[in-house]
Amino acid sequence: MSVPIFRAQSWAFAFLFIGVLLSRDISHASPHVVGYERFHVDSPNAAGGAILFSELGCANCHGGSDVAVPRSGPSLNDISDRVSRDWVVEFLKDPESRRKGSTMPNLAHGLSDEEVESVTNYLGTLGKGLKLRPGRHANAENGSALYHEKGCVACHAPTADYRGPAGSGESLTSPLAISHPDLKKKTTLTALDYFLSNPARYRTDGRMPHIALDKQESLDIAAHLLDFQASDPREADAHKAWPKAGEPSVQKGKSLVAKLNCIACHAIPGKKADTLISLSAPPEKDAGHCLSASPTAGIPSYKLTEAQRSALVAFLKDDQPKEPGSREDLSLAAMNCYACHDRNGIGGPTINTNPFFHGLESLGDSGRLPPPLTGIGDKLQTEWLEGVLTGKPKNRVRPYMKTSMPAYAKHAKVLADWFVKEDLKTDSPPITIRPDDIEVGKKLLGIQGGVNCITCHNWGEQKSLGIPALDISSLDQRLRPHWFREYLLNPASYRPGTLMPPLWPQGKSMVPDVLDGNAERQIAAIWGFIKEGEGKPEGFPDHMPGQFELTPIVRPIIQRTFLEKTGTKAILVGFPGEIHLAYDGSKGRPALVWRGKFFDAYNTWFVRSAPFENPLSDDVYEFEASSEESGRFRGYKTDGKGNPTFLISKEGQDIEDSFRVAEKTLIRTLTWKPGEAPTVTHPKGVSIEEKKDQASVTFTYSWK
Repeated sequence: MSVPIFRAQSWAFAFLFIGVLLSRDISHASPHVVGYERFHVDSPNAAGGAILFSELGCANCHGGSDVAVPRSGPSLNDISDRVSRDWVVEFLKDPESRRKGSTMPNLAHGLSDEEVESVTNYLGTLGKGLKLRPGRHANAENGSALYHEKGCVACHAPTADYRGPAGSGESLTSPLAISHPDLKKKTTLTALDYFLSNPARYRTDGRMPHIALDKQESLDIAAHLLDFQASDPREADAHKAWPKAGEPSVQKGKSLVAKLNCIACHAIPGKKADTLISLSAPPEKDAGHCLSASPTAGIPSYKLTEAQRSALVAFLKDDQPKEPGSREDLSLAAMNCYACHDRNGIGGPTINTNPFFHGLESLGDSGRLPPPLTGIGDKLQTEWLEGVLTGKPKNRVRPYMKTSMPAYAKHAKVLADWFVKEDLKTDSPPITIRPDDIEVGKKLLGIQGGVNCITCHNWGEQKSLGIPALDISSLDQRLRPHWFREYLLNPASYRPGTLMPPLWPQGKSMVPDVLDGNAERQIAAIWGFIKEGEGKPEGFPDHMPGQFELTPIVRPIIQRTFLEKTGTKAILVGFPGEIHLAYDGSKGRPALVWRGKFFDAYNTWFVRSAPFENPLSDDVYEFEASSEESGRFRGYKTDGKGNPTFLISKEGQDIEDSFRVAEKTLIRTLTWKPGEAPTVTHPKGVSIEEKKDQASVTFTYSWK
C-alpha cells in the first residue's frame, strides 16, 4: 500500500519542538487518548507519539499514520437535529469546556464571536433533516444495568451512584475512563437513543463502537445517561430547533469551515479535504505551528502535556516509514481494543474495570472476560473473523457473556486482513483426516470411552451435560485446523487459567485404547467428525430438545424447578398466550417474566442433580430488586381457571399477589390487610398501567 509519509528529518526541527516543550504552560487540561495514557504516558516514545499523531487527527492533515484504521471526527450531518446549538457554540470556542479531555483542537481561538456564530449557522444547514419520534417507555434503572454490564464501562466510567454486585461506581473508578460531555446540555433523550442504536451513522471511525442493542435497550441506556426517571419518553425535554440563519452568515460560515480545513476530520457533504501538508521542514517561527504553545489564528491549538509533546517529537524524528498497521500494538491501542482484550500479554481489563465484566460464573474468567487476541489471525478463519468484526449474530459464540463484542462493520475487512497478516503461521503441522477414523472422533468427543468434550460443551442445539461452554459442533467453520491441534495439546498456553483440561499432556493420550493412543490421529479424528461426521457424540440423553417442553394451551401450567435468577424454590407459571412468570418462593416475590416458549422439564423430571434451568426464550424481563426485606412465603392457590395467587405474610400484614394473562398483557393484582399498600417492584423494560382501589392495586404489564 502506498501512503504519503511526511516526517521531520532535521535537528533544527527537533530543537524547535524541544524549545516549545520547555516553554509550555501545563496548567491547561490536555487531550485524553486512552492508548497513550495506558501504555506510554510514563515514558514518551515514538510508539506513543504514533498513537497521538493518529488520535489527535494530526495524520488527517499531514498523512503518515501507523494506525490501520484512520481516526476521524464525527459526521456533522443533521447536527442541528441532534445537538443543542448553544452546546455547539461553546464547544467550538473551547472543546475542553464541553467535554473533559476532548481530542478536538481549538480551531476557533482566532475567530470572533460573530464568526463562530456563522460557522454554527452553516453547520445547521447540513443534512436532510431528521424526524425523530420518542419511544413509548423508558426505564433508567434497566438502562443502568445494561450500561454497567454490556461493556460501556470498559471505556467510560461507571455511574457514581451505581451499586452493583462487584461494588459501587463511586469506589470503582478508572483514570483511563473516557469522559462523557454534559449530555443534558448537549442532546435529548430521543436523539441520544437514536445515536446509541447505531453510533456508526456518525462515528464512522469505530472509536465509539457499535454495541448491538435492541430499541428498548438503547432507549433505556439513554434514559440512564440523562437521568430521566419518568417512564414516558414523551415527557422528556424536546429538542430546541436551531433558528434559521441569514444566507450571508451561512456563506461566511461555509467559507470559514473550508479555510479551517474542518473536512480533514469531519465528513461534510460535497467537500474534499485539502492536500496533505508536509512536515519535512520546520515552520518559520514558533507561533506558526500547531504544536506551538501559542499558535496563530487558523492553526489548531492543542493543550498538550510535556510528555505528549515529547512523544510526538520522537515519532516525527522517526525516519523509518511504515505501512499503516505495521506496528502491531498501535491500532489496538488507538482503538482501545485493549480495554477488553489482551494480546501477547498486553492489555485486557484493568483492576478498576475487571469487576464490571459479567457472565457465567461456573466457567470462571472464561465465562465473563473477552478472549485474548493473541494469534487471533492464526486462530480464526479469515471469513469468520471478518464476520465477528462485522457483528454477524451467527458469529457470536459466547451467549453466556453479558459484555457484548462491538461491531466494526466498516473496518472489519481491514482489521481481519491485518490480524491474518500479523499472525498466520505457514509452517504449522497440518491435521490429516483419515476417513476410517471419523466415527472414532464421534466416540472421542463423547463420554463413553472418549475424552468427555460434551460434558462441558454444547453440540448445536444439544446442551452440554454440565457447564454450558461454547458450541463445538461448528468449530471447523471458525477455527484453522492447525490452531485447533496446537490448542488441544496445550490449552493453557493460549489462555492461562482456562478450565479446559490438557487431555493430551506432553502429547500423550489419556485414552490409550483408542487408535493405539496416537495423539495426532485422535485429534485428527475429532476434527474429522466435527467437519464431516453425522449425528452427535455418544453420551447425550435419549431425548431431543422440545420433547419435554411444557406448552400451556387451555389452562396455566405450574411447575417447580431450579431457575437462574430465581433460585432453588422457583415456581414457574406458564400461561396460554405465551406470557410466563417465575416466582421466587424463598423470597416471596416475582423474579422473572418472559414471552414466547415456556419451559423444557426434562432435567427437572429426570436428572437426579438437576442443573439451574432457564426459560425457553431470550425475551426475558427481570423484576427490579427491592431494598426491603422480603416477606414469608405461605404458598399459593389457584382460581377456577388455574390462575395463581401467591400468599405472603410481612410484618403482620397478609398479602395476596395474583397473576393472569389477557389480551397479550400480564395482569397483576395485589390485595392486603391491614395497613398501607406494600412496596412493589416491577419487571424492567415493560409498560406499566396502574389502577388503585382502597385495599388493592392492579398493574397491567404490556409490551409495545
